[in-house]
Amino acid sequence: MPRRVQSELSLSNGQHQAVCPTERLGDAAFRTKARDLDAALRTVIREHDGMPIEGKLLGDGVLAVFTSARQAIQAALTCGRSADEAGLPLHLGLHAGDVIREDNNVYGGAVNVASRISGLSAPGEVLVSETVRSLARTSSGVRFEDRGEQALKGVGETVRVWAVRENE
Repeated sequence: MPRRVQSELSLSNGQHQAVCPTERLGDAAFRTKARDLDAALRTVIREHDGMPIEGKLLGDGVLAVFTSARQAIQAALTCGRSADEAGLPLHLGLHAGDVIREDNNVYGGAVNVASRISGLSAPGEVLVSETVRSLARTSSGVRFEDRGEQALKGVGETVRVWAVRENE
């Protein structure tokens, strides 16, 4: 099974908000908006040379891999704007590391870290690990705001997390 260093983007629509989108919109309207948004996000990911993972069904999110941290950050920012416009703000998290590709899926600790980081973000916010920040700090065209060391569920060591801020 091939192992590769990739940047993973984990997106979730944040069903854990005080009033989740299904309550606000109703089940049918939410599913329609979510389906449309899912298609739009997958297009954005591909436009930034990423690969949405079709075998990873997150229910209310998308997992994607990129060969460039810069491209992953730009895709995350664009996905965040698209979701905000659709009224379904996302929680976005990025990490880079080894993944195992198998069929239409990816596995490994890096995938778990990306998912856990997305869970820390506020609606519409992009958070990245120190690994991603280090890879992209001179090429991404964004600023990074330190959020400190974070304990992540299922991860043995703390991870320094950074919020991505677009340059003005």
